[in-house]
Amino acid sequence: METPSLRYLKELSSGNKNFELKIFKLLLDELQKEYTEYQTAISDKKYYLASEIVHKMMHKIAFFQMRKSLLLAEKHELALMSGTLKYQSEFQETICNILKLTPEQDD
Repeated sequence: METPSLRYLKELSSGNKNFELKIFKLLLDELQKEYTEYQTAISDKKYYLASEIVHKMMHKIAFFQMRKSLLLAEKHELALMSGTLKYQSEFQETICNILKLTPEQDD
């Protein structure tokens, strides 16, 4: 499984730890909210809505520099638009992996 990276955040912050923590918390809070919305859409079999949520989540995946996971998310988004859950398990693993990330992790 691909590991999320904080490298981009550290570059943006130029060493400002307060900035890093605020952005980190904001991203994870948004991702958690979107993941909850995604799970509800999947449970309700609203796959097109779920694909739209996945699209929003892809920005966070890109921020954490997870190229392979981003490609997976794109495939999952398209599959959902077609009404299939082919990549759901792998996508959920990716999101859970990001949500377990802590701001202290170094790259």
